[in-house]
Amino acid sequence: MLHDEDSLVNDLEALGVNKGDVLLVRADLGKVGKVKGRIGETIINALLTAVGIEGTIIALSFTKTFLLQKIDKKYVFDNNTVPITGALAKLFLKHPSSIRSRHPSNSFVAIGRYASELLEGHDENSLSFSPIEKLLQLNGKMILIGCVDTSPGFTTVHYAQQKLGLTSRNLLSNKIGVYFERNSQIKLFKRKDFGGCSKGFYKFYSYYINNKKLKSGRFGNANTIVIESNDAFNIEYEILKKNPRFALCDIPDCLSCRGTVLYNKRDMPLFYLKYFPLVIKKMYLRPVKK
Repeated sequence: MLHDEDSLVNDLEALGVNKGDVLLVRADLGKVGKVKGRIGETIINALLTAVGIEGTIIALSFTKTFLLQKIDKKYVFDNNTVPITGALAKLFLKHPSSIRSRHPSNSFVAIGRYASELLEGHDENSLSFSPIEKLLQLNGKMILIGCVDTSPGFTTVHYAQQKLGLTSRNLLSNKIGVYFERNSQIKLFKRKDFGGCSKGFYKFYSYYINNKKLKSGRFGNANTIVIESNDAFNIEYEILKKNPRFALCDIPDCLSCRGTVLYNKRDMPLFYLKYFPLVIKKMYLRPVKK
């Protein structure tokens, strides 16, 4: 089946996306299927049409960071740095009306009426997920397109972790960084907070469903879910407040969940005993993406 802009707008409306919405989008565009015209242009236009001129769409445009001992001096974050969060962020950045925040590792990009308000002040002095606070204040919604299982969960989980102080309880705090450009000067940014692994965020799905807060359907061929940001955050915050380890993934060799978060110290001894060579490989041979 060939999908066009009108059919994709209809899909969004069926999922509860309305005119005037502020919509945080994460997507695997390859799951949407065949699209009439250029896939990127058609999808962005469908999203913008669905929220209308009074609405706003926002996406994650995160970029690389490095261990300070292995930092790449040639890699300097600026407004044009290519994101590592997939094709959608790249498409947002190419849009002539897009605005990008200035956080050196966890920038967001937005298009629409509230783009500036959402991203205002999000720079090297901010915590990583601060724009989510603005999303909540604007009663925004969140949508996962085609990545419900492969990249599960909503970004409000990271903000709930941030509000609870969990993102700063990490062995890597001030040990990871990146150079960035500000006012024609190159400066060093050291990360203090980390969202970390999100592979365990699927664990919240049953709570959204049991509370009747989640809508599901299709965007083209892609399995898609939508939720009100405040509904998601309230559920996630209460669960994490009682059990900070709830969102950790089930992968035994996950460096983030088993080896760096200080609210999971009970797993650290066995993890490092068993996977120390893998830790060295991950930390010293690869850039840190989250």
